Amino acid sequence: MNIAAAGAVEIHLLSVAPLMDDQASSVVDMYPVYVYRDYMVDPTSESERIKLGLQDYLDHVTRRIKAAGHEVVTAIRLGQPAEEIISYASESGCEVIVMSTHGRSGIGRWVYGSVADKVLRGSATPVLLVRVQEQAE
Repeated sequence: MNIAAAGAVEIHLLSVAPLMDDQASSVVDMYPVYVYRDYMVDPTSESERIKLGLQDYLDHVTRRIKAAGHEVVTAIRLGQPAEEIISYASESGCEVIVMSTHGRSGIGRWVYGSVADKVLRGSATPVLLVRVQEQAE
């Protein structure tokens, strides 16, 4: 299925890197600086490294989409993925959110949560979920 095949459309590619939650960061705050300072990574340079990696991936996908004749806008955000996706779609005036989903259930869904489910339930923008297809090796 190719939902963009009807003509040239503007496609927004968004990648969200989750931030460390407050509970995890509070554990780091409990230890004195001298215990872990030699192992700490500068958060600014680490977030830049993450953004560069995400941008490389988005650039790769962008080339394929542009080759099909579509306009592409890329964006990278740091934060809680579902909240960032919903916010971006609203701010950008997107007509539909298309997401892939791994379809986790049971303990996997409990442990990892479901970004797709949160977006589906929390967004005023229509959401289309597409199951990830396993690649044959």
